[in-house]
Amino acid sequence: MDNATIISGYNLFLPYAKNPAQLIENLKQGVRVKKNAWFSSDEEAIKCGFKGNTFVARLEPGPDNAFDLIYKLIDETLAQAMLNKNCLRGDNVRVYLTGLGPRVDGMDYKSFYDHNDIEDITLTTSVSNLHIRNMSQDNLAFNIARKYGLNYFPPNMHCTSNSSLTAVHLGCQAIEQGGIDLVCIINCSKIKTQDIWYLENQSMLDSEQVQPFGKNSRAVLFAEGFAVMLLERSGHRRARKMRGGVRLKSSYTQISANRSNDSAWLSTNMLKVMRNVLKDADITLDDLSGIIPHGNGSSISDKAEAKAISMLAGNQSLPVLAYKGQLGYTSTGSGIVDLIIGDYSVRHRELITPVGNDEIIDDLANYILLDRGVISHDKQHLLKMGLGVDGSIIGIVMSDIGAAGTVI
Repeated sequence: MDNATIISGYNLFLPYAKNPAQLIENLKQGVRVKKNAWFSSDEEAIKCGFKGNTFVARLEPGPDNAFDLIYKLIDETLAQAMLNKNCLRGDNVRVYLTGLGPRVDGMDYKSFYDHNDIEDITLTTSVSNLHIRNMSQDNLAFNIARKYGLNYFPPNMHCTSNSSLTAVHLGCQAIEQGGIDLVCIINCSKIKTQDIWYLENQSMLDSEQVQPFGKNSRAVLFAEGFAVMLLERSGHRRARKMRGGVRLKSSYTQISANRSNDSAWLSTNMLKVMRNVLKDADITLDDLSGIIPHGNGSSISDKAEAKAISMLAGNQSLPVLAYKGQLGYTSTGSGIVDLIIGDYSVRHRELITPVGNDEIIDDLANYILLDRGVISHDKQHLLKMGLGVDGSIIGIVMSDIGAAGTVI
């Protein structure tokens, strides 16, 4: 098992929690993320073409690049793994960025059409924001590569909701095939007005209530955030005299993005991925402590995923834990956030049940856990699912390993 993929470290900075320890504690205490209005008033939102104001979970104002914060998250992740930044040099390392990188806000384009003579361009803040330095997708990658002496320029994975999980999946495959010792995944998720427009056009803001798999929920709670995860080859980890950790086994399929709203087709392919990854991990449904689904509150994908899970579980007991209604939906980084929760769950043998605010749809009512505090369990495996509107479907089995480096 020298080429197994092990989680060696992670970190995050969210509106909900400023670090992983606070994330777990807030979940245990039933804390809900604070929501903020995107527009100053309903009138402004309507003027901009929306039905009304939208509420999101935002970080404190700051630059999109946030280099100092990103470096801090990376350095602390490496320290957790008992490594330093020099370990990211070399041919046996890969670094992936996920998210959209620095972008301008669509509202600034609107201002440009209203103020576009030379004096306005010089003096109007919203127009000056359109400068090319604020939309360079390579700027973040260049600065990270330079600071950490990377041999390879980090590519930016953007697969909508599955961006981070896609990078995790690619990392797992690279490590398992040999030749790669470390994979570092960095997510930067900042919200712009055009993201709100997109969600509204996708019918993902159709209700004030947000509850994954809820009968009355037809919306997501959009959230900003940053996260980092370090994956390590088990043989490399063992050579450093490191023991224990959580092993990842991933499976992936791609359907046409044109069929990502086809509920029956989506359910069929999600079920296929779940069965494949359980087979690849050499475990059965009875071995799972639970599932952390993609479930984010969006009606179409939630119903498809609920049907797939119910077909997988049948009459068996299978706890489902959906957190995005409580802590927010960090679009391109939610996969890492869920893996951090899953890492805690399998290592500490605890399921932290989310708080709820809606009745659950029938397909999942017998499986989903809400408002039950912390539940102890005796199993070392957990399944994480991811789904993107690009048609990507990813399943990851998380397995606690013992001091000898094998599954307990």
